[in-house]
Amino acid sequence: MEKSNIFKKILAIMALLLIPFVALYTYSNQVSIRVVQEEIEQNNRNNLSFLVQQIDAEFNKFMTSVINLGIEPRVETFTVMESESGNYDSFKIKLELQEELERRGKTGGWSHSYSLYAPLSDVVVSSHNSITFKKLFRDEIVSNPVQPFIWKFDPMENDRVPDSFVFRTVEPLTAYDYAKEADLIGEIRVDAKNIGEMLTSFKSDSSGDPFLFHPDYSPIVSRTANLKRIGELIPSFVTKSGMSKNQGTFITSLEDERYLVTYIQSDTIGWYLIEYVPLESILNPITSGRNWFWLSMSVIAIISVLVAYLLYKNVQVPIRKLYFAAKRLRMGDYTARVDSDKQDEFSYLFDQFNLMSEQIQNLIDRVYEEKLRSREATLKQLQSQINPHFLYNCLFFMKNMTRIGEHEAVMEMAVKLGEYYRYTTHVDQQNTTLKEEIKLIYNYLSIQNMRMNRIQFEIDIPAAMEDLTLPRLILQPIVENAIIHGIEQKEEAGIIKIKGVALPDSFMIVFDDDGVGMSEQELGELRESINTPGEAEGSCGMRNVHQRLIHKYEGRSGLELEHSPAGGLRVIVRWEEEVEHVRSIDRG
Repeated sequence: MEKSNIFKKILAIMALLLIPFVALYTYSNQVSIRVVQEEIEQNNRNNLSFLVQQIDAEFNKFMTSVINLGIEPRVETFTVMESESGNYDSFKIKLELQEELERRGKTGGWSHSYSLYAPLSDVVVSSHNSITFKKLFRDEIVSNPVQPFIWKFDPMENDRVPDSFVFRTVEPLTAYDYAKEADLIGEIRVDAKNIGEMLTSFKSDSSGDPFLFHPDYSPIVSRTANLKRIGELIPSFVTKSGMSKNQGTFITSLEDERYLVTYIQSDTIGWYLIEYVPLESILNPITSGRNWFWLSMSVIAIISVLVAYLLYKNVQVPIRKLYFAAKRLRMGDYTARVDSDKQDEFSYLFDQFNLMSEQIQNLIDRVYEEKLRSREATLKQLQSQINPHFLYNCLFFMKNMTRIGEHEAVMEMAVKLGEYYRYTTHVDQQNTTLKEEIKLIYNYLSIQNMRMNRIQFEIDIPAAMEDLTLPRLILQPIVENAIIHGIEQKEEAGIIKIKGVALPDSFMIVFDDDGVGMSEQELGELRESINTPGEAEGSCGMRNVHQRLIHKYEGRSGLELEHSPAGGLRVIVRWEEEVEHVRSIDRG
């Protein structure tokens, strides 16, 4: 049922009932996820910030200790020691300084070492446990820029010397840019494994996997780090962070799994401390609740569809049958019946509908013939009302011509009038061709021109339209109205133009005159008059033509009244014919 589909309405109502719950839950679920995610982000930032502060504190402590070495008396003696000093004195100074550096290297929990280089004596003292380190340290100081007072990462290719963070000092400070002119170069080397151990300890209390990252070096990770995942994450971090912020948070996806990434940069060493946490593992309780909710909604939706189907089968289908049967009845098919194989309330309705349809069919059969006879009588009555108008005018003209001795005019009028009445007296033949109607109009206009001697007329009817069927005397009243109410009302001569037009679904005969015309009010009153069935005062001929066309053809047939471009009145006679006939006219 196009206009009333109960099945669709039931589904729509159920959907409207479920939509608010789904929308409310979806909103609350999103709010919960957002709140939990924000809490996780804040907690991760706090934890990473605390860890970075610990790392920076350790490095600041080491930096302070190596700077303070410059004020030690033994270090000052070592600085001014010349290469020509006695072996014993030189050995003693280096030994005491070596013991001091080793003592300092054992303080604290991190593995680190101190090294001193005196350019004047070209001697190196170091607490590093590698035998080859002193030579490596001296060679690097001599051949490369020192770059003092900043923490640098030194990835060593020598297996005996681990990767370390290095901080160097120079004495005096004026030799900052010219380290080779320095009296003393100090260095503290912090093993990178210390940070790895700190990350391992931090990871044991966290759900994420932290690591230190610098774009120029390999990341520093915990003992249990997922190196493959870290390698996949680093390009995403570089892209999304832009390496331009000191800290931040973003979400990225790796292998269809979402991760919450939090990062913060150390102000001391310049590396980024990064931690990534799999969101699904954290949001699993919320996700599980959400899945149970959608499962429940799916079950409810399935039950709702089943209920709607049962209502459709037991209510909608019978109503649909009754609807289509009533639609057939409204379209004029009075044989429409509804069958039912059930004994219920709808079966009773079907029986009553069938009884009503049968009674309507019997009533239509009884009144149909009477309606046809009544319509035929009405058409004959309308036709008979037209004839007297023209006859009175012609007899009056003949009397005047006889009085003044115009016998030829009287004879010509008699011939034209005879042809006219020979055509109009065949009352039994209600229909004629357009060609015969046009011939009648030609005779009528010729008679009127003889009577007034100031009427011109033009007739343009396509030859393909001459065989069209029309009711008899359907066009003559239009011409008569144009003469009496249009041309006769002015002193100068007038013209009447008649043109035939074939349209795709109908035909038109257009009448134009250059008479006095009508005002808008008068034209509106005339339109109202011809559309009023039964007796009406004035415009009897026009109304009769209009009513005959409506009775005969129905649809859009009838008269159309407009202002004529010639100055008078335009009357369009329109009627509809069979489609095939119209197409044949168009092809012709």
